Amino acid sequence: MTTVAGVALVLGVVLAGLVVVLLLAVALQHRQRTRRQARDARRRAELMPTVHALLDDPADDADDDPAADPQLASAPRLLDDLVLDLLPQLRGSDRQALQRVLAARGVVGRAAADLTARAAWRRGRAATLLGSAAATEHTPALAARLADRSADVRSAAARALGKAGDPASVTPLLAALAGPRPLPLGVVGMALLDLGTPVLPALRTALTDGSPAARALAAEVLGVHGDPAAAPGLLALLHDRWQPPEVRRAAATALGRIGSPQATAELTQLLATGPVPALQRVAAEALGRIGDPAAVPTLVSGLHATDPGVRAACADALAAIGDEGRGRLRVLAIGSSPAGRAALAALDAVATARQWRRPVTSR
Repeated sequence: MTTVAGVALVLGVVLAGLVVVLLLAVALQHRQRTRRQARDARRRAELMPTVHALLDDPADDADDDPAADPQLASAPRLLDDLVLDLLPQLRGSDRQALQRVLAARGVVGRAAADLTARAAWRRGRAATLLGSAAATEHTPALAARLADRSADVRSAAARALGKAGDPASVTPLLAALAGPRPLPLGVVGMALLDLGTPVLPALRTALTDGSPAARALAAEVLGVHGDPAAAPGLLALLHDRWQPPEVRRAAATALGRIGSPQATAELTQLLATGPVPALQRVAAEALGRIGDPAAVPTLVSGLHATDPGVRAACADALAAIGDEGRGRLRVLAIGSSPAGRAALAALDAVATARQWRRPVTSR
C-alpha cells in the first residue's frame, strides 16, 4: 500500500507540474500575441500618414509611379495589409490611388502568379487579393479559376470577379453555373450584383444564351435592378412554352419587380392557363406588384383555383392593386368557400399592415 501511495503521489506531482507548465505556456503565448498585436497597431499608426498622403494626391498625378517614392518602396509588408483593408471602403480616385500602390509594390503581380500555385489556399488567397485590388487586367486568369478543382477557390474567384468590376466577367460567371464543377447559384448571383449596373446589357444578352440556370439567374438579377430595357427579352422568355419552368418563373418575377404594365397581358394569360401552380403563383404575384387594374378579372377567377397557393397569391395581388381589387375581395369574403377564406385572409393582412404603419401618438 505504501508503494501504491508513493506512486500515486509522484503521479500527482507530475500531473500538477504538467498543468503548471501548460498554464505558463498559454500565458506566454497570450503575452506574445498581445505584444505582437500592439506592435502591429503601432506600426499601422505609423503608416497611416503615408496612406493619407497617397489619398491626398491630386487627381492629375494618376500617371505618377508610386514605386518612385523611396519611402513607399521601403515600407514594410504591413502597408499592403493596411491598403487591402481600406480598399473595400473607398471609391473613385482614392480607390484607384491605392490600387496603383499595390501594383507598384508587386502585390498584384505576386497574386497573379499565385493563381496557379499548387496549394489551394494560395490560389484562393490570390483570387481574393486580386478582387480587392480590382485588377481587371487579370479577369481571364480569374475566370479560369472558376473551373478550379477546389470548390473554395472557385467561389473565391467568383467573388473576386464581382469585386473587380469588369463587365466582361458576366459570360464566364454565368457559364460556371453548368458543367462538371458548377458554382453555387448564390455565389454567382452575388458576384453579378457586385458588378453593378454596367453589366445590364450583358445580362440582357444572356437571356437568350447559355444554360437554363444562366438564363434564370440573368432574369432574376435584371429584375432586382428593375431594368425596364430588359422587359422585351423577359416577355419573350415568359411567352416561350418550351422554356424550362424555372426560367419562366424567373422571368415572371423579374417583370413584376420591374413593374412594366406591358407584361400584364402575358402574365394574365399565364395565370389563366399556366401548366403548373408554381407558374400561376408567380404570375399572380407579379401582377400584384405591377398593379394594373386590367388584371383584376383574371385574379378574381384565380381565387377559385384548386391550388391554395394560387388562391392566396391572387388574393394578395388583388389587395395590392388598390380599391378595385379590395372591393372584389370584400364581396367574396362574405362567403365561406375557399375563395372567400383566401379573400378574408388577404383583407386581414392589409388591415394588420395598416395598424403597424399607424403612428403612435403620445398621451
